[in-house]
Amino acid sequence: MPDKQRMLELALKGLEAERTNIDDEIAQIKGELNPRGVVAKGVATASPNTPPKRSMSAAARKRISDGMKRRYADLKKTSAPGHAATQVRKSEPVSAKHRLAKKQNSGNGLTAAGRKKLSDMMKKRWADRRKGQAN
Repeated sequence: MPDKQRMLELALKGLEAERTNIDDEIAQIKGELNPRGVVAKGVATASPNTPPKRSMSAAARKRISDGMKRRYADLKKTSAPGHAATQVRKSEPVSAKHRLAKKQNSGNGLTAAGRKKLSDMMKKRWADRRKGQAN
């Protein structure tokens, strides 16, 4: 019995060694196909499908920050006073019909008159239902 167990342990170790060799060969071929996605040989990753974590240099972060600040300042200059910075597309003219529809759909979508009309309709429906149950 101990001989059989020893043989199975040796077989398992041999297969695991073979698997690591195959994994290394797969990583090498993937690296040749996509040179940017190469991970160092000795570095362990969280999972095989997780891309390597990228970091940004301080200079790059500063350039992006400065650019965003500059764009926001330009936007703030061109926007109407009293409004939050909104960008208006110059290439697409907005029709009066489109503006009216957009204005009606903003907020909760109901005007006071519309809300009153719905309320009256529901009151009438409930009154009719009560009449039907009383008969």
